Amino acid sequence: MPICKREGFDLNQKEGKNDTFHDNDWVFCCYITNRIFRDYENYFRHVMAINSTVWQCEATGRDCLTYEEAQKSERAALKKMEQFKQSLRAPVLLVVEHARQSAVKTLNLMVAKFLRKRYFINEEVSVTTKKNASYVVVAIQPSKGKPLPSNDIYEDTDALQYRLRAAEGDASTEIIVPYEQIRRQRLEFNMENLGMFIKNNVTRVDGILRPKPEAYKQYVTDAGVSFASIFIGKMPRYSPSKIKRPEPKDAAGKKQSTLNKYIVSDVSEQSAAKAKDKAKASAKQLAEEMERVRLEKAARLALLEREKAEKKAQLMERVEFECNNLLTKTDDLERCDQRVLPRYKPIVTLLPEQLLGDAFMMREFMHTYSGLLSGVEVFRQNLSFYEMTRALSSREVAGPLSDIILVLLGTVFDLQKEEEDECAVSYMLGRYTAPSEPYISMGHATRSHYYAKRHFSFKINELPLDALTLSEVLRLHLLSSGAIVNEKAEKWRIMYRNGYASREDPGLELRLQHAHILHSLRNSPIYQLSFPDIMCVIRCLMSQILTYSGTINLIEERMEQTAKAKVELRTLIQLENRRLAALEMSKRKLTHEHHLACSAEELKNDPAKKQTLLEKLNKGIAELHAKSDTQHKKHEQQVMALHTQLFNFLVFLGMDRCYRKYYVLESMPGIFVEHFPDSLDTCLSQPPLNKPQAEISNQAQLPKSRKELRLYLLKLYGEEKSRKRAKQSLENKENQEHRINGDAEPMEVLAEAEPLEDPTPHELLMCSGDRRSCIVHNESQAQSERQRWSYIYKAEDIDELLKSLNPLGIRESGLLEEINGLRTLIEQHVSTCPVEMLTLESEQKRKKFLSTMHTETQRKYSEANFRLAEGTDLNRVMQLHLVDRLLQFEIDIYTGDLGRLKVKDMDKWRNDLLEGHYDPQVKLQWGPGGKLENLAASGSDNESHEDYEDEEKGAVTLGKYATKPYRDPGQYLDGEPADEERQETETLHAEVRNMAGALLQVEQAIGRRFLKPPYGMKKWDPKQDVLKQECEARLHQWEVSLMESTSYAQLFLHFNMLHDCIQWIRSTNKSLCKVCRRGSDPDKMLLCDECNGGTHMFCMKPKMRSVPKGHWYCNECVKNLGLKNANDEKEKKTAAQRKRKFIVEDDDEEEPEEEELEDDDEEEEDQEEAEEEEEELATDSKSETSTHSSSNKQNGRPARRPRGRPSKQKRLTAKEIRAAVEHEDEEAAGDDEEESEPLDSEAGEEVSGDEDVNGEEDEEADDEKVCQVCFYDGSEIRCVRCSFYYHLECAQLKRQPRADFVCKKCKATETQRPRRRHSNVNGHDDDDDDQDEPHAKRSRSSRNSLRISLDKSARHSASNNNNNNNSSSTNNNNNHRRSGRRMNDNLPLNSAALYDLLEQIMKHKAAWPFLRPVLTSEVPDYHQIIKTPMDLAKVKSKLNMGEYQLNEEVLSDIQLVFRNCDLYNVEGNEIYDAGCQLEKFVIERCRDMQLPFRPSDMNESIC
Repeated sequence: MPICKREGFDLNQKEGKNDTFHDNDWVFCCYITNRIFRDYENYFRHVMAINSTVWQCEATGRDCLTYEEAQKSERAALKKMEQFKQSLRAPVLLVVEHARQSAVKTLNLMVAKFLRKRYFINEEVSVTTKKNASYVVVAIQPSKGKPLPSNDIYEDTDALQYRLRAAEGDASTEIIVPYEQIRRQRLEFNMENLGMFIKNNVTRVDGILRPKPEAYKQYVTDAGVSFASIFIGKMPRYSPSKIKRPEPKDAAGKKQSTLNKYIVSDVSEQSAAKAKDKAKASAKQLAEEMERVRLEKAARLALLEREKAEKKAQLMERVEFECNNLLTKTDDLERCDQRVLPRYKPIVTLLPEQLLGDAFMMREFMHTYSGLLSGVEVFRQNLSFYEMTRALSSREVAGPLSDIILVLLGTVFDLQKEEEDECAVSYMLGRYTAPSEPYISMGHATRSHYYAKRHFSFKINELPLDALTLSEVLRLHLLSSGAIVNEKAEKWRIMYRNGYASREDPGLELRLQHAHILHSLRNSPIYQLSFPDIMCVIRCLMSQILTYSGTINLIEERMEQTAKAKVELRTLIQLENRRLAALEMSKRKLTHEHHLACSAEELKNDPAKKQTLLEKLNKGIAELHAKSDTQHKKHEQQVMALHTQLFNFLVFLGMDRCYRKYYVLESMPGIFVEHFPDSLDTCLSQPPLNKPQAEISNQAQLPKSRKELRLYLLKLYGEEKSRKRAKQSLENKENQEHRINGDAEPMEVLAEAEPLEDPTPHELLMCSGDRRSCIVHNESQAQSERQRWSYIYKAEDIDELLKSLNPLGIRESGLLEEINGLRTLIEQHVSTCPVEMLTLESEQKRKKFLSTMHTETQRKYSEANFRLAEGTDLNRVMQLHLVDRLLQFEIDIYTGDLGRLKVKDMDKWRNDLLEGHYDPQVKLQWGPGGKLENLAASGSDNESHEDYEDEEKGAVTLGKYATKPYRDPGQYLDGEPADEERQETETLHAEVRNMAGALLQVEQAIGRRFLKPPYGMKKWDPKQDVLKQECEARLHQWEVSLMESTSYAQLFLHFNMLHDCIQWIRSTNKSLCKVCRRGSDPDKMLLCDECNGGTHMFCMKPKMRSVPKGHWYCNECVKNLGLKNANDEKEKKTAAQRKRKFIVEDDDEEEPEEEELEDDDEEEEDQEEAEEEEEELATDSKSETSTHSSSNKQNGRPARRPRGRPSKQKRLTAKEIRAAVEHEDEEAAGDDEEESEPLDSEAGEEVSGDEDVNGEEDEEADDEKVCQVCFYDGSEIRCVRCSFYYHLECAQLKRQPRADFVCKKCKATETQRPRRRHSNVNGHDDDDDDQDEPHAKRSRSSRNSLRISLDKSARHSASNNNNNNNSSSTNNNNNHRRSGRRMNDNLPLNSAALYDLLEQIMKHKAAWPFLRPVLTSEVPDYHQIIKTPMDLAKVKSKLNMGEYQLNEEVLSDIQLVFRNCDLYNVEGNEIYDAGCQLEKFVIERCRDMQLPFRPSDMNESIC
């Protein structure tokens, strides 16, 4: 406080400095200044002067303080200055002496920067890697490998290394530490104590700030310190500042006045009066002067206000302009503040670049909509990268490409069926008559639907679909896309498919723009097309899936979930902010309560209670923080869950300045960047010049919000002049105090680094204005210089990308916001990017990838080309496979007694087909009129263009298509193939036609009674002529389209259609006992001569001991077709015929009366059969002349066993006659009982006359009396006709009947006995006998062993068809065949119900882990824990093979699946949850079907 030292202030003039005071003197004391006074007036003046004066702190320069505040400020400043590190004082004074600066602030900054970059010898420091230890700098040395500076001045001090020695402990231990690991104590060095030290130890000499001599002597000279002794190298060079001289007149003769006139009271009264008068005069003069000055000031202020308003308006206009420039988003190519974008790693795979985008899109589509796609389980819920690569790089028939298209096309068909269930869809011609596209093509698409209905009798979405038929079904689907529908369906589509119309179908667009694809599919499989064309088809199918209501609903649901997640996220953030505010309020409340408690009078002098209250306060705050941390963690988890939900629906991130697209794919970790070669706009006429990078960096530091930026600019532009004036006044004040003389040069600040060169537009990926050299708009240059596909997977690359994106560009700002919002999830997602799959730059990496791809996909696609060599022509592959399938098909028909080829030499026909030179051995005929082969070759029916208008008019099916020529739906396409292609297709058509002829022969060999609808009757009845003709008409149309086939895919489609329409259940190879449902003991099974249905002889009631003679029909055929068994007539003879007639040796001519009657009946039946066959052969134009009698066959097939009796019986001897007479009476009782007991009404089988009756009675007596209603034993009554037992309550009787009891079944069938049997049921040419047909093949024990290796699809298709046929023919009355007691846990096998249950289980969404066996390669320790593995495929296989006998056996295996799941997996596991969910479904279905099912421990609580 310098004012305290001014003359006239310290002491009153009347008081001397050496006044003494004695004891007991009354004095007045001023405690502020520690002064005492005898006189109160002097004391009062002193106190008033101190309290009414404004003081300034001498150390800090703070003003506007009271005396006491100034004293405290000086003491605090001195204390801080003393804390300044002793070892840094000498370096500070050396820098001050060397810098020669004139501004204190500049000097402070220079010294602070100098000290922060360096540590000095003998300075005590700390090391970050070694806590709680202090070290002393011993020496300084440059880093290894760094060149020494030429001028011996170390500017880059960050690269120096320091040798340190421990301050305490072993002084000999030294360590070398880099600059980054050394630290100083914060209190020892900061800007505040540094400024205090400089202010107190620096003086101004001739305008230059230099150290005070006494300070320099104390810290530098006396200590012997130089720069070389405390640091390495030389002192850095500084530019001296320029000196400004103050005007001397301002400082000349000016002296601060004293305060004596205010505090001295020795003034005379006279002087006071004069002073009073003078004061009045001066006051008047002053008032006038002040009025004048006021007026002048008012005028000046008004002028200043106007100028200020103008300047403010200009300033605001300038600020708004700058704000708009700095904050308004514009097009990225029009900005001038762009930074260089990073270069990413290019993607190099086995796929060409132009297919990468479509391949990624396809894989992402299948991953995203896996729950919607049908059959996607073949890819284990996701298409792998190896499968995708193999699909688009290999030519295979049954490879991953076929599975991909099958999944997509199957999904389209399922969506079509869902649409048809919701709204009846019919296709109509004539609704649109506009003679222009797309209406013309829409009409042709409608004809494609009619084509499928005409020749296949099915809709297109109902055709069999597999890898072999895929090409043709896909062609028909694409040709039928965009068909014209009825008005109701069209309105439904507009309402539920977001305004969709048929003319917007993607398939119709493909037909119009890529007709060559459909032309190629007519002759070749889709696997032979170019991969771009294949991807075009896949894109079309995906686009079609996206148009259906199910997909639209899914997309809308996801959008709603996204919007809901965003709202929830905002709500969570608001709640968290409120919670934090409430936490602060609670802390303040606790602190306030603590202060109130501590301020109480009783606690002021009690430190112990204060400490207790303080601990209570700290404990309360700690509890609040602990609770807050728990809630914050919960908040973070919720936010992360919402971010994850948002991230799951995110695919497209955005675009950068040059229209590069950024994607995040769920199916493939990484950020993928696509630089599409096509430009989206044109070059700019005047592209902007980019700013220097240094200026862009400075601009990036500005505030981002408009409000903050406006305040910043107002302060920057509005106070610019005031800052200059303030700086100038400060320098003038300092110069005045020190009387500056001389001049000085201004200070020059050296840049830390040289500015970077400005990048070119090509490096910035900006438009150059010249289309020839522009990287953005030049497509030709883009092909060579652009990276079509690249990717990012490192966090550092993401940081670099975010720094280079422009937040004010329209495209890059959106990209920046997306990445910043989900950066944590994106970094976590891309961290698992499979780099080894995306960078196949070397040949070694390619070989390794191919090896891995082969290993990963070989198990599933080992027979993709049916074991043929890789590179084989796909048409050749399909041809050879068709030959194998066709031969196996013919063998199954032949050995299954379903028909026989009409050829002379069957072995030659088969061998010719195998060797490739097919010979039909007959003239082929097909179609409605029996069209011959030579007529078909002479003319084609494809030239007709009649409409299908009668398709919807309900015409009679028989004549509906009889006069219509064949028309392929692809004939309406534009364009024709080239001549070379025509030559190739002609050769292919010839081969296809040969195979079509072979298939035609096999079809014509099948008995019509063995066909299912639409090519056969649902239940064969030869009396229904109209229905029979309709079936024949449909089959004729099938034959027409077969013979017009042009590709192997069309042949496979016809083959599968025919295969699926055969009743394989009636094949002798698939015959199961109608009673026990087993196929065992084939030598003891009787086969029905009409339906081939089998029945074990020991399953009949009563059991049959021997094979009956003559024809034998099952009960169903007897009941439904009116057939008669040969033994039925014999058993119904009169009582007289039961008397046994013996033949004597001498009487050779006598024949028994019973034998004559039987022979007469057989002759009559044979005559009837021959007459019926002759009539049918005469009316059938395609049948061949039969040269054999029909008496040697049953229904067109030779007998399996010789059933006719010999012409002569063996003669009996006298002894045999006497033995028979003695036994006559014993057999009489058995004969009576046998007469009263007819055959089993269900099996239709009767015991032969040669059986032992006594043996049957003994066996029947051993059976339990099982009720045929409830299947429990203990029955009371028995039917006299069928011999079945019943309870009284089950027969609805109250007591035992007095007369003989007849059950309801026998009463109902009493009047329905057939009159005669039919020997020739279907009357078709396939019933003709052939002398070449071997009798051995009719026996189940001597089947043909010829089997041709078939592919997996054929085996699966056959097994599925057979399963369906078996299940459809299950006898519901099989339970009558068992005589044991039946419980719910021990029921006979109900195949139909179990098939249905198993199909529902396997189609459930949670069944995917249990559909196939667990492989050791996938789960190595599985078989160590699970000793009895089981899966649903094995259960289905065992059910197909007839290995189950009871329902409980099937259910036991299903239970084993879930027990294994519970044993191996832990709760919470994905497979455990799937098993628990699937088992709940099984429990519900079994409960509905009344099947016993015991759940595992996973769902034990349910039952």
